[in-house]
Amino acid sequence: MIGVGQLTDRLLNIKDLPTFPTTALEVMRLASDSDSSAAELARIISKDPALATKILRVANSPYYSFARKISTVEWAIVALGFETLRESVLSLTLIDLFRGSAMKQFDPRKFWKHAIDTATAGRSLARELKYRIPGEAYAAGLLHDIGTLVLYRYFQEDFEEINRLINEENMQPSQAEVVVTGTTHGEVGAWLASKWNFPSYLVEAIQFRHTPAFAEVNPELTAITHVASLIASCTGYSCADKPLKFDMAAVQLIGIDKLGVSVTALADKYIGDDASTLVKVKIPMTDYLPGAEPHDAGNEPAPEPPEEVDDGTLKRFFKDAIKLLPSTERLVVTLKLYEGLELRQVATVLGYEEVRVAEYYKNAIGVLQQMAERAILTNRLDQWKMKY
Repeated sequence: MIGVGQLTDRLLNIKDLPTFPTTALEVMRLASDSDSSAAELARIISKDPALATKILRVANSPYYSFARKISTVEWAIVALGFETLRESVLSLTLIDLFRGSAMKQFDPRKFWKHAIDTATAGRSLARELKYRIPGEAYAAGLLHDIGTLVLYRYFQEDFEEINRLINEENMQPSQAEVVVTGTTHGEVGAWLASKWNFPSYLVEAIQFRHTPAFAEVNPELTAITHVASLIASCTGYSCADKPLKFDMAAVQLIGIDKLGVSVTALADKYIGDDASTLVKVKIPMTDYLPGAEPHDAGNEPAPEPPEEVDDGTLKRFFKDAIKLLPSTERLVVTLKLYEGLELRQVATVLGYEEVRVAEYYKNAIGVLQQMAERAILTNRLDQWKMKY
């Protein structure tokens, strides 16, 4: 177990310290296993009605905009994909575990936005660096400041004193934490993640996010989390010391040539899928802690009107074109276009290898494109085509 100095006994004596649900851990484990099936995951999720309801809520949210309402957990899993499912379960579970009373010095909405910004930036950076499992970077980013939640929830007097030292004595956050508690939020978070039996590489990324040079189990993941957290700090809340500086050992480990000269530019690049919207999907307003509701909730921009489509022309075109396709290609195109699925999700539904489904789809698009050259739907087909 990770050491947390003088806080160790106090942490062990907390009677309502949250335990990470077994169901959520099992879902996350299976969603990381390529041999798992949507049906298997659905059976496990269905054992937890509250979790099942939340997964359906995420799948049917405007953020994903699937073409039809998703009414079963199994279809939600297929539509979201295993990676998004794993991320959603982790996000929703963490939020549920740390409900409580709000404090003047702590805005839960900003905290979770920063966590999701870090997770998103970490995943994007990991993909660019061809890190083996980008989802690990998402998980590490989401968890990296979990120790702050523990201090806020269970040690409110200490938390208030830490904030006083930061604001009145101009102490750095890490220095103030050590002065008040004898440890840091990184070590507290690592202690909790270890108690939850999370993988050692996640525990390490949480513990050494501010000091990545100390990482030994998976230095690359810790370095990615370090860089991602500083990138995300540009968008608001942060537990990092100021001024924000990349640890050069971390930057060199992941490839300094991959980074630009501006942290703000990196934020624009790696946090491109509007984390504010994502927060609203995964953490609805009713899930925020009392007193922490955002003040600008009534100033949301109006949603863009849906694209006008000539349904009659589209249906006639599809009816004629589908006759030219073999049954398997027809099924793949039908699933993809009408359900809004990705090829890997279609492969899961059909039980085929993804490369096989991709070939079917490529052949089908070729046939449809030939017809589109003599029709008015060329622009619409361009939106449907995959990049090969």
